[in-house]
Amino acid sequence: MIMETNEKDNVVENKVETLNENNFSSADILPEGLGAELDLGEEIASEKEISEVKDYSHLAPKALLDELKNLVEKSAVEKIRKDVEAIKDAFDAIVRQNAENQEKNDGEETVRVNRADSFEKEFRQYLKRYKEKRTEFLRNSESQKEENYKCKLAIINELKDLINEEETLANTFNKFHDIQSRWKETGPVHQNYVKDLWETWHHNVEKFYDYVKINKELRDFDLKRNWDLKNEIIQKAELLLESRSISEAFAQLQTYHDEWREIGPVQRDLKDGLWERFRDITSKLNKRYQAYFDVIRAERQRNLQMKSDLCERLEKINATALATSKDWQKASADIVAILGEWKTIGFVPKKENNEIFLRLKKARDEFFAKRQVYYKTSRQEMGNAIKAKKELCEKAEALQYSEDWKEVTDKLIELQKQWKETGAVPRKHSTELWSRFRKACDIFFNRKVEFFAAKEDKYADNLRAKEEIIAELEKFEPDNSHESIEMLRQFRLRWNDAGFVPIKIKNKIQRRFSILLDQKYKSLRVSDAERKVMHFKDKIESAGNKYGKMRGEREKLVGKINYYQNEIALLENNIGFFANTKNAEALIADVRKKIDKHKEDISTMEEQLKLLDKDLNKTSE
Repeated sequence: MIMETNEKDNVVENKVETLNENNFSSADILPEGLGAELDLGEEIASEKEISEVKDYSHLAPKALLDELKNLVEKSAVEKIRKDVEAIKDAFDAIVRQNAENQEKNDGEETVRVNRADSFEKEFRQYLKRYKEKRTEFLRNSESQKEENYKCKLAIINELKDLINEEETLANTFNKFHDIQSRWKETGPVHQNYVKDLWETWHHNVEKFYDYVKINKELRDFDLKRNWDLKNEIIQKAELLLESRSISEAFAQLQTYHDEWREIGPVQRDLKDGLWERFRDITSKLNKRYQAYFDVIRAERQRNLQMKSDLCERLEKINATALATSKDWQKASADIVAILGEWKTIGFVPKKENNEIFLRLKKARDEFFAKRQVYYKTSRQEMGNAIKAKKELCEKAEALQYSEDWKEVTDKLIELQKQWKETGAVPRKHSTELWSRFRKACDIFFNRKVEFFAAKEDKYADNLRAKEEIIAELEKFEPDNSHESIEMLRQFRLRWNDAGFVPIKIKNKIQRRFSILLDQKYKSLRVSDAERKVMHFKDKIESAGNKYGKMRGEREKLVGKINYYQNEIALLENNIGFFANTKNAEALIADVRKKIDKHKEDISTMEEQLKLLDKDLNKTSE
């Protein structure tokens, strides 16, 4: 044992006990409930990063690349994780926006504003370099902690050996302070070793003070020096109570506690008061830190709810049937708004962060995948629609100068119906194709309007002429002469030659003329049969040399004659069946009357047929 000759009986009166303040662990100064969540040092830095990370969302791709390059090349890799992640998120957002804009513009060439294409390769290379440096740092950090642990075990062994050395007290204390200094300078060890290592260290420090016989002056000096160092820590800790950043203050408090543990004991009568001062400051900071994290927890819980609501809105859009381009454009605008709102919301609880982000990403990717399929299919359908509309334009243009008004009108109406059924086309083609199609339709219908406007004028003239004929016929008083019959015949011919009248009055004026003409014929005592023959003769003469029309009339007459002959044969056959029935005479008389009427009609039609054949023979010659 180390002893001074003049101090053999002057053993240290008071054994230096293990100080309570040296027995606390890092969890003792954490806010209640946070010990399990936070890893001292690293998590505190994480909170600092949350509050101090720079906003990169407004930067262009080139500026983001420069920021990343500067961090990777010049900053400590363990201090830049949050900044690198923020830069990556901002760059990826620009890449996604560029892809969305490309889809919206249907593959057309667009002005390259804020494009990330030309910088992406180099950007990814620096990201890879950062990951490699961080991996190397973590690997080295773990190795260094293991080396620190071995080094501190060796220092403890040196302290054990120092107790058994026989040297002067001055040399012993010099070595002891050297051991203390090297202990402090040695870096951190794995958390698993911290408690046992500190207990072993302080146990041997106690043994050193218990068994080493120190002269009172030197011992008092050392205890006074320790008191000064701890008092200085308390003064600096008091300043932390005024700090605006509670996370920085708490991190610094961790450092002060580490320094406190490294300092040796103080006088016994001063020990408790000194520790109570330090513990009081620690308690106050703990309460502020606890309140700070309560606010953060509540805020992050609100953020989680807001992000969950955004996910629900996005998923609801995915569940909605979107049938038209307008529907997809509106939905896309809603999605962009949701993603923009997401960026304005802060952090969520760490354990839910990955889950909520993956939920958003899944819904977002599902929407854009569906939209891509829709626009791909839509482009194909629009291509087919363009081709169909061009064909309709060509058909309409082929009909625009036709004068077959009725038939072409029906055809153009059908083409217009087909036009509506061909589907939508891109706006840049829509106006051009519709103008072309409408122009062809307008040309035809304008010509039709002009044509029938002229005909209406002609019909009005014809109407006035026919009204004059009726007026003349009303004044005409026929006698039984051949000239009267010829005059009536001329009235009919003039009527037929007068042409068409407006359709709305056609039947009315025709009926007036026919009734008046029949009255004049009846006054001449001309039979219906004779009158029909004369009318038919007039009809033939008015037809002129229209051979096809006369052939048609002949076929109609032959058909009617055959029909009436068959009717007569059927009626005559039925008379035999009526002979043995009640009221047979009345039935037979009625049938014979029908037979006589048919025979009379056949006779008239045969006369008409003779006249028609005569004109047909003339026409063929």
